[in-house]
Amino acid sequence: MPSNPSPLSFRMPEMRSFLVALLLVPGVIPQAQPASNPHETDHLIVTTSTNAPANAARRELYLDVTPRPRMHIYAPGQAGYIAVTLTLERGPRFSAAPAQFPTPDSILFAPLNERQLVYSKPFRITQPITLARKGGAPLIVKGTLRYQACDDKVCFLPKTVPVDWRITP
Repeated sequence: MPSNPSPLSFRMPEMRSFLVALLLVPGVIPQAQPASNPHETDHLIVTTSTNAPANAARRELYLDVTPRPRMHIYAPGQAGYIAVTLTLERGPRFSAAPAQFPTPDSILFAPLNERQLVYSKPFRITQPITLARKGGAPLIVKGTLRYQACDDKVCFLPKTVPVDWRITP
């Protein structure tokens, strides 16, 4: 006696074809633009990327930050230290909302018996922007990442790293 296929298995080839076709339709699923060449310092590695939904005015710029081993970066909200900030250069072709930072770790810094808000693992800063108009020449959004890094013994001087994103409106 032949077995009856389940409704799902019977329709899987059709469903697979539909999903592949859906992925090929521009603007249906946001595509990430390739990451930039990384910026490296003695304390961290920074890479930029962006989502690129077709014909969308709202975009997100991503800044992936990877602290080097045994390093931590001070998070927003940490008093008494220079917390990481992302600042964009203003431009007439876009407006920016506040950058979004992930929840930091709270560590005990034993030498000072002090709790600190830090990032010691890779993290992503998300910067929402809104394009003034669609179309036109590619847009380069420039900015800076400012941070203070420390290891388990030394806090280093603050650093500023230039960053940029190329956006096709």
